[in-house]
Amino acid sequence: MISAPHAPTPVGQVKRALWRNLLVTLCISTLAGTFLSLASQSPPWRVMLTIHTVGLSVFVAITLIFSVIKPSPRREPIYFIGAITVAAVLGLVLNWLLRFQLEELLKIVREYPAELLASLLLMMLSAAVTASILWGREKAGRLEAAYHAEQAKRGEQDKQLMQAQLRMLQAQIEPHFLFNTLASVQSLIDVSPGTAKRMLGLFNDYLRASLARTRHADGTVRQELDLLSAYLGILQIRMGDRLNYEIDCPEQLLDSTLPPMLLQPLVENAVRHGLEPKVEGGTVQIHLARVGDHLEATVCDNGLGLPAEVHGQGVGLSNVRARLATLYGDTARLTLSANPEGGVTARLELPCLPTLP
Repeated sequence: MISAPHAPTPVGQVKRALWRNLLVTLCISTLAGTFLSLASQSPPWRVMLTIHTVGLSVFVAITLIFSVIKPSPRREPIYFIGAITVAAVLGLVLNWLLRFQLEELLKIVREYPAELLASLLLMMLSAAVTASILWGREKAGRLEAAYHAEQAKRGEQDKQLMQAQLRMLQAQIEPHFLFNTLASVQSLIDVSPGTAKRMLGLFNDYLRASLARTRHADGTVRQELDLLSAYLGILQIRMGDRLNYEIDCPEQLLDSTLPPMLLQPLVENAVRHGLEPKVEGGTVQIHLARVGDHLEATVCDNGLGLPAEVHGQGVGLSNVRARLATLYGDTARLTLSANPEGGVTARLELPCLPTLP
């Protein structure tokens, strides 16, 4: 079976974001250093070292602010200006220490404050460019993370809604079926105790499979076919020779993942609308196969077919389509087609999912 690709972990995403930001910082610093080297009479190595010091200082400051401090949006401008100032001062100090001895530097600071201020402003400009880009990337990353979190929350809500609809659909199907089954057992106890006992056994199998299915969001092909076997076995006793059924599934598909309540509404429609109204009854054929990377399940009957007011629009079919859209998006579909000899074929196509352990 085809397994879903592993989603990147939050730690991996953070590491990749840090490396990308570091690469962006180095690129910006290299470009700025190259430009300033051409416009300045200072040695290129000293200009490049100074600008890279500014850039890396900004990178460290931005990383600490977003990873450790995590200020509120209202206080972010303060930290932004602080990061620029710290990086500019570090770059300025390194640049002047490389050019002068400490005593000379102190003398220049006292005698030429304008030059010192101009150098500080240049460093702050370089730091501001780098900080703006990194800050924007961090905020974009936060917005993207918030978007994905919201999408995940909506996806979970959709799944919960689907589970609620699943229970509603099951509640619509089962009372009708359960009451009819109990009434049939009651009527058979006196006239055919053996048949009544066999129906009770199938009824017990059906309830056990149905209970196990409602406790899990996922299921297997085997579980769904066990449920359908018990379901159709009970109906066959009630309808006698008017109902026959065939279930065909390769052994290797039995443990494949199959969400519950996808096949039963199709089988119920085939019996209720196709075979029960037909005097001589008919046959329901359930066939599962793997076609490429899809699981294809067909429910075919030779009954009267769905009436116009039900065809494709019944509650069960609408719920199946809604669940397919939520679980698989556009990669799954349900189609109904009329058979030439009479009856309907319901074809369910969905991606093959990993086999449950």
